[in-house]
Amino acid sequence: MADELKQNSGEAVPALVPKASHPRSAGKMPTPRDHQLVRAALVGETSAFGAIVERYWNMVIALALSKITDAAEAEDIAQESFLKAYSQLSSLRDPSRLAGWLSKITMQQCSNSLRRTLQGRRALGYKAIPIEALDEQPAILVNPGLTQNQIQFVRKTIGRLPEKFRTLVIMRFVAELSTVQIAKQLGKRPGTIRVWLHRAYKILRKDLAPLLEEVRS
Repeated sequence: MADELKQNSGEAVPALVPKASHPRSAGKMPTPRDHQLVRAALVGETSAFGAIVERYWNMVIALALSKITDAAEAEDIAQESFLKAYSQLSSLRDPSRLAGWLSKITMQQCSNSLRRTLQGRRALGYKAIPIEALDEQPAILVNPGLTQNQIQFVRKTIGRLPEKFRTLVIMRFVAELSTVQIAKQLGKRPGTIRVWLHRAYKILRKDLAPLLEEVRS
């Protein structure tokens, strides 16, 4: 998609595709830091922004999935988030805080999407629902052997987690990021991420206990 995308100025936008489509080089060149990639992108090196997309694609997808119930829409939001980041890159005052800046952009794009959904429902005459209710069931991968009611129960349970725990669970099990990768992309210590994940697991084990008993019986 991205090769056809153009900014209003006519400049080509870097390819925006999942990380899996961007295999890393086997060379021994040191991995550039975020601030180096940002500065390179700002002087016109589109490959540098492509590297940013590769580095943070999983994080952005996971953040979108923590808010949006549709996986395809979450991917669209990821694309939109990177396009917005590319167009506003010069506004990033501290390039070393790239991950946090991308996270804020992604969350804003999610909010915009939820508002559009709400407005669309109203235009079609659906009963109004609070915008907060639209993201109660994050899109996560679940056991296909579960019934629809059981799947809904799992989603609602995940959705009731505190937001920072819910995002971590999505990043860990949907984006399949390691705790070290999550820590790096969120600017936290790995030990902090492990503690938060442990707390999330403890909540989930307790809340999902009725389902576990039902599945085992």
